[in-house]
Amino acid sequence: MFEDVEEGYFEGEKENRIKFLYNREERIAKAPQNVQDYYKGGMRPQTGLKIFYKNKSNRFILITLLFFVAFIWIYNSLNKNRNTCKIENMYFELQAFHFEEEIFVTLKAKPDSKSKEVIFYNTPIQVEFLFINNDNTLFQKEQIAETLSTEEKNIRTRITDYDIIRVDAVIKINDTEKELVSFVKR
Repeated sequence: MFEDVEEGYFEGEKENRIKFLYNREERIAKAPQNVQDYYKGGMRPQTGLKIFYKNKSNRFILITLLFFVAFIWIYNSLNKNRNTCKIENMYFELQAFHFEEEIFVTLKAKPDSKSKEVIFYNTPIQVEFLFINNDNTLFQKEQIAETLSTEEKNIRTRITDYDIIRVDAVIKINDTEKELVSFVKR
């Protein structure tokens, strides 16, 4: 239709003119090899889990991701928080936070819901709180004696803040003794 129409060109541009072909097969036949492969169906994108290992860059990303996840998992398993422990069928958690020039400390004692035997019914517990200041020296000690039951029990204390950064708690039940450490949340 427009094949015989002459277009206007600048000087010397007629030799370098681009000829547009309206026929799709002619355009694809003169196209580069990767375009021809795409139209023949050879360059379809990968789907599913194949995208993680089909080419070299994706394999590199997958291996890096696996190393990163393994590192985080190992780091978390080796550096467990020392503010929780389990003594027979009771869980203990130590928390300390700063509020208005005071440090509030809570030791939560909660029975294991999966355990059917009741060991700590009216059992005496002694907790010794050790307040550590920013020089890593003992600032003050406080002892509290309570009795445990089958329900959740909170043992609380507070102290005026004199640059206390850490609270340690030594829990003594019968012959068992455990130590918990909690850094003060500010």
